[in-house]
Amino acid sequence: MTRGTQGENTGSTQSGDSGGTQGGNTGSTQGGDTGSTQGGGTVGIGELAARTGLPVKTIRYYSDIGLLPESGRTPGGHRRYAADALPRLRLIQRLRALGTPIAAIGAVMAGERSLGELVSRELDAVQEQLREATWRREVLRGLDDCPAPERPRRLTLLAGVGSPDDAHDHLVRYWHWALPAGLPRRLAQAVIDGAVPAPPAAPTAATVLAYAELHALATADDRRRQPQPHQVGDVASFYAGLLDACALAGEALVSGCPERRAEALGHFVRAYARVDGHDDTPAFRAHLRALFRRGRRAGSFSLRYWRQALAVTGETPPPSAASGQGHLAAPLAALHEQVAGLSLTAK
Repeated sequence: MTRGTQGENTGSTQSGDSGGTQGGNTGSTQGGDTGSTQGGGTVGIGELAARTGLPVKTIRYYSDIGLLPESGRTPGGHRRYAADALPRLRLIQRLRALGTPIAAIGAVMAGERSLGELVSRELDAVQEQLREATWRREVLRGLDDCPAPERPRRLTLLAGVGSPDDAHDHLVRYWHWALPAGLPRRLAQAVIDGAVPAPPAAPTAATVLAYAELHALATADDRRRQPQPHQVGDVASFYAGLLDACALAGEALVSGCPERRAEALGHFVRAYARVDGHDDTPAFRAHLRALFRRGRRAGSFSLRYWRQALAVTGETPPPSAASGQGHLAAPLAALHEQVAGLSLTAK
């Protein structure tokens, strides 16, 4: 950086600090402010300007805000700096050239944070800015690549999301509300971890739109609760059975193992069979098939939710960091297709 940034050139032009900048900062001792040996081995502001290429008023600004403390002043009021001022100023100069905020540089200068910690934090901040910019880009692409009659609906849908993290929090709150109150905490958390997809790490217009659809479903007035005790009896057994089935189905999706696929289907069917005290028989599977087919009506909350979740996570999502279990959408889609003979994906 060869020029002071905005806000760094606003210092007053005290005559005692501007000496030595005329004639190219060649080290004249005019005003006693540029010599490196005057003032007991201290340096003046003019010499610092000459050796760094920074304007005097920028250095004065750094002094005024505490980044470059003075070691004292001459009887004439000229600022003097200790011998370590030059390397300190060069570090400030280089960090500002990278766009590092003044406050972050101040923490390093004060010894509150190491240079490595500063770099790590700034990298995190830039990555978050890139994430937000990428999300916004795909939102705009979703609005741009859209038939004109559909654009107002999409605009309302996407504007309602806010930030992707806000949308994720709304989805988590929905599932806390929707699950049975008596479900054991650890089991409830496992369901939530599997049912709430994280905002897509590499968003596209399609996945951003699907995430917005999920948010709209979870915050709508007609959102639905998940199966309650009066519907499934022993809720802990029911939800644990579904999670076991989905874990096996997820393994089958990755491995392609038909035996694991059949085992997953057995767990899934038995979870439903136990609700009314049935066994896993061909007759019950036919009954469950009919139920699932009826559940494919266009207004089905469950169908709409899992379709959008599948659009976000993909057909073989990686395991989640929280639970080690992948998202439930792909396994549920596979199990749904096995039971009902129909794909969960929208056609």
